[in-house]
Amino acid sequence: MVRLRPGFTVGRTIRALDEVRDADEIARCSLVVLHGNPVLTYALFTVAFIEQVAIPTMARTLYRRDTGDIMVFPARRNADTIVFFGQLLDHGPTSTVGRAWIERLNQIHSHFPLRNDDSLYTLSTLALDPHQMTTAVGRSPFTSAQLEAQWHFWRAVAQEQKIANIPVSRELMQRWRVEYEEREFATSFEGRQVARSLIDDFARSALPVPLRRYATQIISAICPPRVREVHELPEPRRAIRWALRALVVGYSLSTPLRLVDLDRSFVRQFGGEWIDPSDPETVGYQKNREHGHRPGT
Repeated sequence: MVRLRPGFTVGRTIRALDEVRDADEIARCSLVVLHGNPVLTYALFTVAFIEQVAIPTMARTLYRRDTGDIMVFPARRNADTIVFFGQLLDHGPTSTVGRAWIERLNQIHSHFPLRNDDSLYTLSTLALDPHQMTTAVGRSPFTSAQLEAQWHFWRAVAQEQKIANIPVSRELMQRWRVEYEEREFATSFEGRQVARSLIDDFARSALPVPLRRYATQIISAICPPRVREVHELPEPRRAIRWALRALVVGYSLSTPLRLVDLDRSFVRQFGGEWIDPSDPETVGYQKNREHGHRPGT
């Protein structure tokens, strides 16, 4: 049975929790229960991924001469990634279940030449983007306590992954991120191709058919200007900007009254039939998996 409650009851629960000691639960309540809307989640995830491939070394790793999972079956690749996040949000990164999924994540990453700073940058997109992107578009739905708890949650994930040199605060993470982007952002063929694949998948997976032709404009409107420039995305139309602003502001302001599912989970919401939620080995990159056909071919 679905347990629906108005958002203000979840907000009341969050306010009774400690943002450090109860960071895992606050992160789950804020990112999944209150704001795990599928379209919003997929849009923010897509833009965060597009930011990451503004780094040419990361773009090459993902593109892999047009054979990378994100190029061949992007919907499954994206769903797998969100399921990883869902398992960590459902159980916490230091739980037995959480550590098993992080071990699987590290196993996948061991196949590729990832630098520590690349992993730190990925951390920054997870910890900072939901607030920064919604703020830039119209209005953030997150309170300061929720943001602090989310930071402690994602920092704990990074610690379990054995990432080095993790900043101790959101503010220092943001400062490091700005410097990293100034140093590393560059246009690349691989980055543009991966960005295109991500936008096409966003259209197919998250938007109703009549809106799919606007997918590039929607994602471009959410992207920071520097990311649009790197990937040579079009300047979004004013009408698209206004529509997104109205939607985000309305969504944020309606949070206390909007009915939410107390048991919402990204694992159930995004997991496909190929996934066994009890077995991390069924999710993510498979070294010997045959690629098959691209969507639409």
